[in-house]
Amino acid sequence: MMKYHVLMEYNSPLETKEREIPKPGPGEILLKSKGLGLCYTDVKVITGQIPPPIIELPAVPGHEIAGEVVEVGEGVTDISIGDMGVVYIYVTCHVCEQCTRGKENLCINLKRVGFEIDGGFAEYMKIPAYNFCPVNKDMPAYEMAIIPDAMGTTYHAITGLAQVKAGQDVLIVGAGGLGIHAVQIAKLCGARVIVADQKPDALALADQYGADYTFLPEDAQKGVQDLTGGQGVDAVIEIVGAPETLAWSLPSLKSGNKLIIVGYAPGNPFPLDTMAMHYNEYQIIGSRFMLKTELLQLIKLVEQDKIKPVVSKTYRFDQVNNAIDSLRERTNLGRIALDLEG
Repeated sequence: MMKYHVLMEYNSPLETKEREIPKPGPGEILLKSKGLGLCYTDVKVITGQIPPPIIELPAVPGHEIAGEVVEVGEGVTDISIGDMGVVYIYVTCHVCEQCTRGKENLCINLKRVGFEIDGGFAEYMKIPAYNFCPVNKDMPAYEMAIIPDAMGTTYHAITGLAQVKAGQDVLIVGAGGLGIHAVQIAKLCGARVIVADQKPDALALADQYGADYTFLPEDAQKGVQDLTGGQGVDAVIEIVGAPETLAWSLPSLKSGNKLIIVGYAPGNPFPLDTMAMHYNEYQIIGSRFMLKTELLQLIKLVEQDKIKPVVSKTYRFDQVNNAIDSLRERTNLGRIALDLEG
């Protein structure tokens, strides 16, 4: 038997239940969970901000997962029992138009672990072997767990969509669990990095991880204009994605350049100034998760110590509701995680 944490009703604590350990079928593997990251999207799931048909109750949340392979199904030949890895949570069809043109994150038959499929808040889980990405066994599992989302989402936005290059100016809006990794990735690309956040301690952490300039939101637009001689930045990475930040982050963009929307505020749309879009030829691009190839690249960068997973606090598996409460209160810097190894 195994324990798992399940959402039975919106806005209620997760309930701990038991069920049989699943058996991997052909092309699948069974993972024993070792580390589980928590994301503010988990709060959106729990509070009903991501309603059916995406989330159907009862639901097992959790989409940042590191684990050890304990069983392999028929036909799996390139993964062995004892391997450690993280989960690429997008379960795709591999045959639709989006998949075949290299956009598996937009698969028309997409299902996601922790959303349409039961997630990682469980002691064991089975996944398609394709979705397993190996990592160095010597690295803490709770740090590895956050690579696919907290790090991967911003890696896709910065390197894949914004295509940030050395010498460019990048504005990162939000220095939380995603933003602190965006800072490191943009610096690795050779950019001058400007960060805006409403928390002074988050800005201090951004400084620690390489930010060149930091601003409170009310000072950010003027700060950007002063630093760039009125030209604006080459890319804006919008991790907050709320109308309140977009109102000043979009005008902070240099004409002809890209604003990448990573974060989103459900039910709170942003009214677009079409005249400003016309005159400046701004490009506003939505960014959704990452590709598996990007995840494999990112794992190598972490293993080479070029980017550091930032986990500020860990909880035991049985403290999941305490961790979620902490997440709601936004009291932690970086990511928080469940450590199942000790």
